[in-house]
Amino acid sequence: MKDKEISIPETEECTLAHVDYETQRIQSMQEHAGNVVLFLSNVCELPELKNLVELAGILHDAGKLGTKNQDDFKNIRKLGDKVHKHGLDHSTAGGRLALELIKEWPVSEFISTLIYFHHGMEDCINLENGQSLQERRLKKEIEYAYIKEKFFRIFDIKTLKKSGEEAIQSYQKIFNNINEFVKKQDSSGKKYGSRYFYLGMYLRIALSLLIDGDWTDTACFFQNIPLSKRISQEETQEIWQKCIYNFEQYLKNEIQNNPDNGNRLNSFRQEISDSCRKAAETNQKLYRLTVPTGAGKTLSSLRFALYHARKEQKNRIIYIAPFTSILEQNAEEIRKATGLPSVVLEHHCNVICEEGEEEKYRNLTETWDSPIIVTTAVQILNTLFSDQKSCIRRMHNLCNSVIIFDEVQAIPVKCTELFNLAVNFLSQFCGTTVVLCSATQPTLASLEENNICRCVEMSGESEKYAKAFKRVEIIDETERYSGGMETEDLRDFALEKTEEYRSTLVIVNTTKCAFEVFQKLEDSCTEEYEIFHLSNNMCPQHKLDTLREIRNALRERAKKIICVSTQVVEAGVNFSFGCVIRSKAGLDNVIQAAGRCNRHKELGRMGAVYIVQMSREAEKLEHLREIRNAQAALQKVLDDFKHDKKKFNYALDSEIVIKFYYSVYHTQLRKSETKFPAEIYNVPVTLVDLLGKNQTGQNQYRRKHEEKMHIKLPQAFQTAGHEFEVISDTYKVSVVVPYETESHQLLEELLQVRTETEKKKILRKLQRYTVGISETRKSKLGNAIYENSEGILVLSDGYYDKNIGVVDEPKMSYCSI
Repeated sequence: MKDKEISIPETEECTLAHVDYETQRIQSMQEHAGNVVLFLSNVCELPELKNLVELAGILHDAGKLGTKNQDDFKNIRKLGDKVHKHGLDHSTAGGRLALELIKEWPVSEFISTLIYFHHGMEDCINLENGQSLQERRLKKEIEYAYIKEKFFRIFDIKTLKKSGEEAIQSYQKIFNNINEFVKKQDSSGKKYGSRYFYLGMYLRIALSLLIDGDWTDTACFFQNIPLSKRISQEETQEIWQKCIYNFEQYLKNEIQNNPDNGNRLNSFRQEISDSCRKAAETNQKLYRLTVPTGAGKTLSSLRFALYHARKEQKNRIIYIAPFTSILEQNAEEIRKATGLPSVVLEHHCNVICEEGEEEKYRNLTETWDSPIIVTTAVQILNTLFSDQKSCIRRMHNLCNSVIIFDEVQAIPVKCTELFNLAVNFLSQFCGTTVVLCSATQPTLASLEENNICRCVEMSGESEKYAKAFKRVEIIDETERYSGGMETEDLRDFALEKTEEYRSTLVIVNTTKCAFEVFQKLEDSCTEEYEIFHLSNNMCPQHKLDTLREIRNALRERAKKIICVSTQVVEAGVNFSFGCVIRSKAGLDNVIQAAGRCNRHKELGRMGAVYIVQMSREAEKLEHLREIRNAQAALQKVLDDFKHDKKKFNYALDSEIVIKFYYSVYHTQLRKSETKFPAEIYNVPVTLVDLLGKNQTGQNQYRRKHEEKMHIKLPQAFQTAGHEFEVISDTYKVSVVVPYETESHQLLEELLQVRTETEKKKILRKLQRYTVGISETRKSKLGNAIYENSEGILVLSDGYYDKNIGVVDEPKMSYCSI
C-alpha cells in the first residue's frame, strides 16, 4: 500500500528517544541506539549473533521518529507522564528498514522479526487465518517514508549496509551450525531436533539480548546513571577461586562435624565428590550425576560446577530444583559452602529482600546477571519458553554457564521433548555445560525425534554406591486391602508402623487425602504422638515453619511422630523418618520418598518403605493423568517383580528395576504427551510443533495463499508462549491467607502506601502468605474470599487452619461471635 507523505520539519528535537519530565533531561535516538549497541557488543556471548543483534539495536526504535511519537515526547516534557499518549507502534518501521537494507531474505526476515518482537512476541504465521507476520507489518499504516528519510539523516546508510553484509555472514554461520548438528545422528539413528526449532531458539536469544539492552539503557537514563556494566571475566575468575577455597574448607568441616559412625557413608560421599571434581577438568558439554538419595548430589554437583566454571571461564553457575521447599534449603547450603553469600541470587516467589534491596533484587531476577543463581524449574522453563518479556530478557544469560538440574526426574512429562531440545540448544550452541542430577535418571527409550544428546556419567560405579547407600527395603503392600485402602485403613497402618519405628512419613497423591488422613490421626492419637501435615493448602511460610518443627521433633525424639504429606516433601527435603508409607505413584516417586527414610543409617538396621494402594474414593485421580500412567507402569513392575525377584536383584530400587520401569512407563504414554499437547481454535496441536515447523500454521498459510510457504521462521511464538505452563492452571487463583499476624499487618500497610515501589515491596512479602486454589474451590468458598481495595483476594480468618491450611468449612474456634 502507499505510504503517507508528510513533510519533514527541520528541527533536531525530532530525534527524541526518552524524556524525563522531573529533570527535563532528554535522550536522543543516536544516544539510545548507541548505548544499546554498546551493551550488546559487551554481553553477547555468541559471536555468530553479534552482528545481527547490533544491527537490530540500531534499527529497533526507528518508529519513534514518527511525528506523533515525537509529539508525545514533547508533551511529556511539558506536562509529565499523565498526558494522553498515542501509544503508537514504533517497532514496525525498524523491521521494514531491515527488509530494505538487507536483500538476503532469510537474514532480513530474522532481523525484522527480532525488531517486531522487542515489544512483545507474535505468531510468525497466524494459526486462524494463515497470514504471516511480514504481511501484517507491511500492511500497517505508518509514516514510513518520513521515518526512513529522518532515520538516514541520523544514521549513515553506507555504514548500515556494511553492517547488513556482516549480518548476512553471521546468519550463514548460524545456518551452518544448525545444519551440521541436525545432520548428526548416532549409530542408533536417534534424532535430536529440527532446524526450525533451533533457529527459533537463536531468535529468542537475540530477542533476549535486544530486550535487555533496550531496558537496561532506558533504566539507566531515568536513574541518571552510566550504562551498567557486567562483572568482568577477571572478577568472575576471582570469585570462582574464592568459592573453591571456601568450598574445600566447608567440605572438610562437614566431614569432621558429621561422623558416619563406622558405616562408611562419608567415604563414599567423598568418592562421588572426587569423581565430580575430576570430571570438571574434562570438556564435555552434557553430564549426568546418578547417585542414590543421601549421597550428597547438591555439594558434589556444586564442586564440579565451581571447578569447571573456573577451568572453562564460565560466567555463572545456575542451580535448579523442582520445588521451593528443596530450593530454600539448598540455597542456604550453597551460600554456606561458597562462603560468599553476596554472589548467590535466590530467585523464586518466596524470597524476602532486605530493607532497600528490593530494586536491586528485581533487576537481578529479571536479568540473572549474578555469578551463582539458585532458582526453580518453573523459572528456567519460563525463561526458555514463556512469552513474557521479563522471562525472555534473562535467557541470554544462560549462555556460557554451568547449569545444574537437580532432581531432573521431576520435569513434567509434557515438557520432556521441549526440555530435551532446550538442553541440546544450550549445550551444543550456547557454550553452556549442563548437569542432570537424580537418584533415578529417566533412561528414556529412544523417542522418534527430539532426543537429548548423549550424556557423560560423572559418578561411575553406580551399582557400588547403590549397595553402599542402601538403607531401606521397599515393600509392596498394594494388595493388603481388596479395592484399596480407605483413609481409616491408612491411619491404622501408619499407627501400626509408628509403634515399630517411632516415626512415620505418609505421602499421598492428593491434598484432600492428606487432609482426611491427618484429621483421622488427630482424632485418634494420644499425647504421646506428634502429628504433622504438609500440603499445598498451606502458604509457603506455613510450610517452612512446619518443616522446621518436624526437624526439631525428629531430633528431640520426645514423642512418636507421624507426618502426612503430599509430594511436596518427596525430593530433596533433608529429614529422616524410621518408616515411609507411599501411596502408589511412579517408581521415581517411591525411590525419592525412600530418601526421607533412615537417611544416615541411624536406625542401625534397614528402614522400611511401604507402597500402598488407596481406594478410588480416598484418592480421586480422574484428572491426574500423569499419576495414573505412573501407577500403571509401577503396577507392571510390581507384578513382574512378584513373579521373578531374582531377575530384578531382589530389590525394587535396583538399577534393573528402574530401567524396566521407565521403559514400561514411556510405552504407556501417547506419542503427543511428551510434546506438550494443547488445543488452539479446537485443533489439537503440540508446543513442540508450534515452536518448530508449525504445521498447523503452514497449512493455513497454504490455504490462504495457494502456494508453499517461503518463510524460514514459521513458528507460533506468542501462542506457544501463552500456552506454556509448567504447572497446570488448577491452582491459578492466588489468595492471601491469615497465617500469623504479619499477613494482616502487610495487608493493612498495603492500603496505606502511596508509591508503586512500596506497593511492590509489600506484594513481594505477601507472596509468603499466598495459597493457589482452583476456580472451583474459589466458588465453593464463596464469601469466605473477599477482594480488598487493591484488588487482592483475601481469605477470611475462620477458613485457615493452623495445622492444615485452607479449609472449606470454618472451625468454630476461629469464628467471630
